[in-house]
Amino acid sequence: MDGSGFTNDYADKYYAKIRQKERKSYIKNHLTIDVKTRLILYYQTSRGPKYDTQFAKPALRQIKKYESDYIVADKAYDTEPIRKCINEELKAFDQIPLKNRAKKGQYRLKSPTIFRHKIYKKRNNIESIFSTIKRKFNGTNHSRSTQLSNKETKLKNTIYNIYRTTQIN
Repeated sequence: MDGSGFTNDYADKYYAKIRQKERKSYIKNHLTIDVKTRLILYYQTSRGPKYDTQFAKPALRQIKKYESDYIVADKAYDTEPIRKCINEELKAFDQIPLKNRAKKGQYRLKSPTIFRHKIYKKRNNIESIFSTIKRKFNGTNHSRSTQLSNKETKLKNTIYNIYRTTQIN
């Protein structure tokens, strides 16, 4: 699980040069992937800076049907409710590094004993997927409205899955 931003830029380059500033808004793209096939299992888009934790619980509940052994995520997802959801609802092991100030929580305190770096290294797959989507299908959205930018980002995710499926088969 991870999130990344897609820049919104529908202004003409000439116009941006005249006003001497670029647009700062972006669409946050949250993905949950299968590490073995590198296919996107669940995605969600939202406008601008959002916490990754807001996306985590719905994503975890959606991927429940895939019966994962491990859920790998970065430090942004290190909260007790997320760990509880992974361990109790999904019956999987969480591979999330602890934040430096973590002092409470049953699952957070157990985490250092069951954390496996070999499995956590597979988290770079999601970074590779973000890189592929941005490189092959452009990391900039050209839609004027937020709603259309969200749809454009979702379309890029769907096209990536089609692209990846053709590579696998």
